[in-house]
Amino acid sequence: MTELKYRVDFIPYSETNDLSSEEKVSYILSKVVRNTILVLEDGLSHEEELTLIEKTMTKIDYDRFVGIKLFSIEGGDDFKWAKLFARSNKSKGFTIVAPNEAVSVIKDKRGILSIRIAG
Repeated sequence: MTELKYRVDFIPYSETNDLSSEEKVSYILSKVVRNTILVLEDGLSHEEELTLIEKTMTKIDYDRFVGIKLFSIEGGDDFKWAKLFARSNKSKGFTIVAPNEAVSVIKDKRGILSIRIAG
């Protein structure tokens, strides 16, 4: 079995701001199928998450791409992760999208976020 290599891209709001929901989902999926783990500053709406999951199902190829993992962190007045993108604390949150086999994401009771990357 070939060892997979993954890349992590932090996608600023300005990169997806002008895209329609459909374009945003296509953009995300095109990167994830190429073994890129995305951390999206803008996050995804519930509708965009649903569309992403539906489109992912049509791309599954058990030899090369078996799906995605999707993890959203909600923002708010006390958003601890806002400094990740150098923003104010009134952030909407962010979303991590990765190839299914690439990561495991764990958030504990203290708010510590751990991302384990395979390979």
